[in-house]
Amino acid sequence: MLSISMDVVILNSSPNVNGISSYRTIGAYKIAHSCRNAGYSTQVIDQVIYFTEDQLIQSLLKFIDQSTYVLAISSTFLSIGNSEFPEHVVGAIVKIQSQYPNLKLIIGGYGLNTARLESRITTYATIAEYGEDIFVEVLDHIAGRGPEPRYTLGTAIKSKKLKTYKQYSTPLNVKFDIAKDAFRFTDQDCILPGETLPIEISRGCIFKCKFCHHLLLGRGKLDYLRDFELVKEEMLHNYAKWGTTNYYVICDTFNDTEFKMKAWHEMVSSLPFKIKYTCYLRADLLNRFPDVPVMLQETGLFSAFHGIETFNEHSAVTIGKGWSAKGAKTFLPELYHNIWGGKVHQTLSFIAGLPGDKREDVIEIADWFIDNQMYNMAIHSLGLTPNPNLKHASEFERDAPKYGYTFENKIPHPKGPNFGKFGYWKNDYWNQYEVDALVEDVIIPKVLPYNARHGSWQIMQLLQLGFPDEQFKWENRNTWDLGNLQSMIKIQINQYIDKLLAL
Repeated sequence: MLSISMDVVILNSSPNVNGISSYRTIGAYKIAHSCRNAGYSTQVIDQVIYFTEDQLIQSLLKFIDQSTYVLAISSTFLSIGNSEFPEHVVGAIVKIQSQYPNLKLIIGGYGLNTARLESRITTYATIAEYGEDIFVEVLDHIAGRGPEPRYTLGTAIKSKKLKTYKQYSTPLNVKFDIAKDAFRFTDQDCILPGETLPIEISRGCIFKCKFCHHLLLGRGKLDYLRDFELVKEEMLHNYAKWGTTNYYVICDTFNDTEFKMKAWHEMVSSLPFKIKYTCYLRADLLNRFPDVPVMLQETGLFSAFHGIETFNEHSAVTIGKGWSAKGAKTFLPELYHNIWGGKVHQTLSFIAGLPGDKREDVIEIADWFIDNQMYNMAIHSLGLTPNPNLKHASEFERDAPKYGYTFENKIPHPKGPNFGKFGYWKNDYWNQYEVDALVEDVIIPKVLPYNARHGSWQIMQLLQLGFPDEQFKWENRNTWDLGNLQSMIKIQINQYIDKLLAL
């Protein structure tokens, strides 16, 4: 195996959902792109959750030597269960740090909110928020090429001895501009032929739902929107290199304006090939602008994710989605069965335990879903952290008593440590444990026979395995062999690892 010394190595992974999710997430690649633009050689090692410890050590040793500055981890989908990193990942990092003690370990991503940094690994720093600028500035400082950005100190949670690390969040100079971002995947990324790839269209959301803690909430309608000429060039590049025609569109609310939808339609229509894609769509805006669902389907929309959350009027109004209680129950079946003819495979997402929610409201959601033969639904209990001082706490978390929530964190979850990981909340009607039990023991089993087994994001991954469009019809929802799918995913992961080691 030929070794290639890199300045930066980044570990990344997809979420492990029933062992059948291996789609690429884009954050680590955006950081790698910025590092390369700044003159640093960078390698992303992806899908590490599926590696063995030996495979990961072998891959790390291929790209790391005494000259490597940073080993970075994208924590967004790598923190599992009780928010610890997988044992084989920790074991590999311990091995690498013992061999290269001067190597700096930096952790970033959304998982920072819950990741438990332990004493077996030595963390140099964490980086919060979008990292394109701050990561390069920290890298410049480590390499002796620039000043150190401002930081605060954090402490490893699982540590017998006090171990601190630096926390960076604010760059000295803001240079990155999403509107002008000419991102490219490279040969080093080991893309497989025909693989479904993520493509970033914009950042932030024009809405400010009370339960949401994402970045850039309430932005202007056309803020942080990429130039569609650059998006087109990226798609042409991917098609020429790997035959890519399937995409995960990365955009918190893809259909936030008609202007963006018309520009997207014009751009996609000019491509010399057809695409298929999935994205996040606001159902109320699809209802308000009836030309948009048609444009989306014409441009290759194959699956979609709708955050409906609730049908309870008080809950819907409180969170900022009043339409969900007024129009969702009639419009969504019309959209799926008639407007889209059952050819756009929707995931409808709901939250149980919102202000005003009662047991019968949650059961009503399941009954409606079954009665209307909708495609796929996901439901989870409301997750709240009891710490209102987190930098990006939701409005519910910042002002929990106003919305009727208090916390009892010392009571263990009756189902074990993998449940109730956000803290145990309660209100006047019920508590999080009771909501968890309703969802896990009643709602999910009730819906399961009628629920397509794969949501909007997973469907795009299965397309790259060669499944025909016909396989995704609602009437075929129970024909999937999960064991066979896991075997197919493993074959694809091994193809990626072989390609990585052959660089």
